[in-house]
Amino acid sequence: MQVAIIGAGPRGLAVAERLINLASDDLPINVQIYDPYAIGGRVWDPFLPQNQQFLMNTVVDQVTLFNDDSIENGGKPLSGPNMFQWIENEAKLFLDSHPEFDVSYLNQVSRLKSPNDFATRGMMGIYAAWFFEWLTKRVRHEQTINFTQQAVNDLKKIGDKFQLILNDGTLMLADFVVMALGHSDDVLSDEEQYFQDFAGEKGLKYVSPGHPSEANLTQFDETDTVIVRGLGLSFFDYLDALTSEKGGQYVRDENNELVYVPSGKEPHVIAGSRGGFPLHARGVNEKATSELYQPKFFTFPALEALKAAGNGQIVYKEFEKLVLKELNYKYLINRINQPDSSLTYGQSEALKSALLTSVDLNITAQTFGLSNLASFDLDSIVNPAKGISNDVDYTQWMLAYLDQDIKDALLGNKSAPFAGAFDIMRDIRDKIRYVVEHDYFSADDYETFLNRFKSFDVLISVGPPLERVEQLRALIKIGLFKITAPGIKVDTTFNSFRATDSMNHVFEGNALIEARLGPTDISVSRNPLIVSLRDRGIFVKPVKQRHDGSTYQLGAANIDKQTFEVLDEAGEKIEHLYLYGITLEGLKWFGTVIPRPGVNTVVLREGAWIAQRILNYA
Repeated sequence: MQVAIIGAGPRGLAVAERLINLASDDLPINVQIYDPYAIGGRVWDPFLPQNQQFLMNTVVDQVTLFNDDSIENGGKPLSGPNMFQWIENEAKLFLDSHPEFDVSYLNQVSRLKSPNDFATRGMMGIYAAWFFEWLTKRVRHEQTINFTQQAVNDLKKIGDKFQLILNDGTLMLADFVVMALGHSDDVLSDEEQYFQDFAGEKGLKYVSPGHPSEANLTQFDETDTVIVRGLGLSFFDYLDALTSEKGGQYVRDENNELVYVPSGKEPHVIAGSRGGFPLHARGVNEKATSELYQPKFFTFPALEALKAAGNGQIVYKEFEKLVLKELNYKYLINRINQPDSSLTYGQSEALKSALLTSVDLNITAQTFGLSNLASFDLDSIVNPAKGISNDVDYTQWMLAYLDQDIKDALLGNKSAPFAGAFDIMRDIRDKIRYVVEHDYFSADDYETFLNRFKSFDVLISVGPPLERVEQLRALIKIGLFKITAPGIKVDTTFNSFRATDSMNHVFEGNALIEARLGPTDISVSRNPLIVSLRDRGIFVKPVKQRHDGSTYQLGAANIDKQTFEVLDEAGEKIEHLYLYGITLEGLKWFGTVIPRPGVNTVVLREGAWIAQRILNYA
């Protein structure tokens, strides 16, 4: 049995581990993993220099590559260390025996002393390399596992097998193929292509959408004014690369506030986005390795009740209300529990009880004497600057906003009113995945969900480490960075890039950075494998039909949701050709996660299911 796995990131490794460890002793199985990047994949490649600096946004104690008893139908697990345990007990020995890795990783091992620390992305790649080495030692007499550091540019069905065409032209055969492709580069949009051409003609600088770790940032210096479009995780990578990697330093002052001491080589940065707000800082971690918040309102029985009330489908606005009620409840509980709460112990306990049966949580809280409560509607959370006057000093307003975000996050991801509420989105995400995968929304409501809910979820639940938001505040204070009001639009003047925002501010610069990855849409992918399969009708985009008969397409490639096998343009299942992960975004929900121990994590769960389907053919 020959199995080809395309992609050496956590998903590809998850399938490989289950294939090796669940196969019977007498089953001949040959697992071949392909990736143009190192083991760990593109995002975590430890040989990309900037991955030695860029941080993960998950604490080391909540990262694993090992199956455990929580994985639903995952087969017998083989236990192993999570990332923090590995750093404590295995990392130094592994790095000492692998001099190909930069010495900075050994220094990092000595720095990472707490389970609540954030490692660099490259360190995750080294954990993956160690995991792969561990897995090779698990191989039994009839098994082989190998890694080839090459891209697979195409594959074709030949009889009962698949022929893989590698980047150097080598042809390989496989009985089964698992594609765990991750983010791919995309064709530039018309606007992006115009900006790139304009920069070339005018001698300006332009960085198109892509992985910040691969961008050429040595070209930027103190002579540049850089417009950055995007305030997500990629923005915080660029923030780091354009400051501390230019020789500046972040230090704590006498009040323990982070301040920036510039080197004088930093560019001036003007950053904004359509939404207008940097991602919320991750609350200081208070959760145990596998600890999940248990919702009171956003439960499976409540979702089933909404489905029944909607004649078999959930109305999006009711779904949104249920999510926001859960967030509001957690916010209020954390407000009540703050040391400066005005309520007595008896009042607090009575209010907590009353909230559980309340129709309007804030009105109930106000009857108990709580005041100045946040408005927990989606629009207010997404745009907290809504309604402010155009004559407000927006920089000072943004600094005050960041101050509050930082102070709140310092209270912890269980205790803080906002950070504690926002963090539960990570914990209820599997329920949202279930709703999406089982088509609980009509096509119209699902379109609303994609357009409205996604940006909200990203803003509050996938933020950077608190340190990064503190760095942004420090940079704004000394004038190196400026955040625009929402609604940034970029165009060009005769010889520069120009940005405007919803408050009619105008900025000009000689450089533009697109601080985001491209869309997960197979129609614009430049990955040669995706392009070939798409052009031959093997990868097709699922179609949704609205109530009025019109249609729209998702960006994903279509699969049989039960087996993960590809469905072609005729709707026929291509047996033994599997696809999972980010290429399914839209058909599935929020696949851009790192595996977490003890929570039935989706990456390991789906990887185990695919591996077992393959082994069932033996």
